[in-house]
Amino acid sequence: MKIDLESRPSYGMAVVHLDQGETFVAESGAMVAMTTGLSAESKFNGVGGGGFGGWLKAALAGLARKFLAGESMFVNHYQATADGQQLMLAPAMVGDVMHIPISGREITVQATSYLASTPDVDVSLVWGGLSMLFSGEGAFFLACSGDGELLINTYGGFEEVEVNGSYRVDTGHLVAFEGDLEYKIKKAGGWKSTLLSGEGLVLEFTGTGKLWLQSRAMGSLISFITPHLPR
Repeated sequence: MKIDLESRPSYGMAVVHLDQGETFVAESGAMVAMTTGLSAESKFNGVGGGGFGGWLKAALAGLARKFLAGESMFVNHYQATADGQQLMLAPAMVGDVMHIPISGREITVQATSYLASTPDVDVSLVWGGLSMLFSGEGAFFLACSGDGELLINTYGGFEEVEVNGSYRVDTGHLVAFEGDLEYKIKKAGGWKSTLLSGEGLVLEFTGTGKLWLQSRAMGSLISFITPHLPR
């Protein structure tokens, strides 16, 4: 398997090269194009098992990811039936794509930033804490672990920050994080600054680890567009 990233940073796209028997799992709607030697199967976005019980468990997990984390209810599994196959994947929004190999590490991803992965990457829905309900970005994260390949995407460009101590991030600009990092949600300043500055709430990380940030925030785009919509 080989993964190339093209059209970066504004219109990032992943080109995945697969040989016979290799599989890649992608968010619904992420496929741009593919060769004819790939089979595609849609499955619930969740871990199931055999029989009706496994199907029901996967269906409930898919529903939870859709309504609690804003993810797709289904994911597509692409498997190569011959060597030399190609799969092109891109996110819905303008922005970049990053390839992160996962081997014995766990990366926590903002749910809307997950694009695709190999089947041996375990993607689990995790509760971000009650305070995240008030952040405007959703109260759930995706914990990605195992031994495989992970693709994440941004709205805008990527910025990596090494944290050793404490660091604050606007909730709308967080993409992912890893390492010995803990976080809590805080006001950007005093109540007056929070209400009048437009900065809202931030995540304060403490510890040692890495943050992946995006240069644009979806909430800002929505705020910009809304006044111009027909009434």
